[in-house]
Amino acid sequence: MSAALVKAAKQFDALVAALPPSEGGEKAQLRRIAELQAENDAVGQELQKQLEAAVKELKQVQELFNQAADNCLNLKKPN
Repeated sequence: MSAALVKAAKQFDALVAALPPSEGGEKAQLRRIAELQAENDAVGQELQKQLEAAVKELKQVQELFNQAADNCLNLKKPN
């Protein structure tokens, strides 16, 4: 158990060491967080538009497939 604790502490230290240095203090960090949130919102909106377009296109493809299947079934002659 103590070996696992030491390993976890070493991993934590490595992660902390890998973090970029803090620049500008808390205000700069809060400003950066706000920028990232705005960017995330914009990307989320774009993804939502793409999803809606994909759903619309899927419905069109399904309708065309259904029409083609119906046409094929209507071409078969009864036995």
